[in-house]
Amino acid sequence: MLPLSRKEELSTLVENRRAYTLPNYELNVFETYEASSLVPLQFDELVIINMIKGKKVMHLQEKVSFDYFPGETLLLPEYTKMQIDFPEARLEAPTQCTAITVDGAKISEVVNYLNEFYPKHGNEASWHFQMDKFHFSNSEELARLTNKLFQVTLSADLHKEALADLVLKELMIRIMQMQGLLVLEETQVSPDKSASRGVKEYILENLTEKLSVDSISAKVGMSKSALSRFFKNELGVSPMEFVIRMRMQYAKKLLGEVGSVKEACFAAGFSDVNYFIRLFKQREGITPGQYMQK
Repeated sequence: MLPLSRKEELSTLVENRRAYTLPNYELNVFETYEASSLVPLQFDELVIINMIKGKKVMHLQEKVSFDYFPGETLLLPEYTKMQIDFPEARLEAPTQCTAITVDGAKISEVVNYLNEFYPKHGNEASWHFQMDKFHFSNSEELARLTNKLFQVTLSADLHKEALADLVLKELMIRIMQMQGLLVLEETQVSPDKSASRGVKEYILENLTEKLSVDSISAKVGMSKSALSRFFKNELGVSPMEFVIRMRMQYAKKLLGEVGSVKEACFAAGFSDVNYFIRLFKQREGITPGQYMQK
């Protein structure tokens, strides 16, 4: 967590800014201490935004407005025009968010390195940021790396610049993996028999079966090690974690349709209702019953 600004550091009550500049990136910390509407903001480089405290309502050019909460990340291209509402900000409970602007040359360096030394399976695609997947919930890994970058940036470590560079590179890679995972989860099964979609098709067709790395790898014609490596390298998760994510996605859909936690649990491939409820609460922050009432 980042400390709030000291009183003498406040120059405004709306989007007060502290900036920490290192080679290849700048960490900006914004705090707002009173309710405000349509506050403009724009950066001249790609920016990774993290909500730390409070709530915002984001209005982005050519996109639907949405609520923005802690535990979520925004990835926006340079010169994106934002207008921001702070409906709940007040002096005793300010909002706080960070904006990490990244130098374009550093992005190109990381992307080119990945494409040269870790090309995607079967040359299906290249590594890049997928700007249509600009808003996502943080995984534990993303949260850990983001907090680590904050910690290193604010430290007095003699090797701060070198350490920050390593963390920034890993953070960018994990974001690209997260976006790839989101794309795969949302992509409709199609005649395109790429490795990733072939795996997804088999999993969707067998959600209620006892899926394993053995059964999936045999079905898609990959060795267990190759399948695990493909998922970990390109998507940042294991094959079985992807199975759980697909089951959870389908369970949420069913909860809105059948209105029964038990039915949704078994239809999505979970064999134990209590385990399903615990897992749902852990991942979604609410119980399946509360989810149905939303």
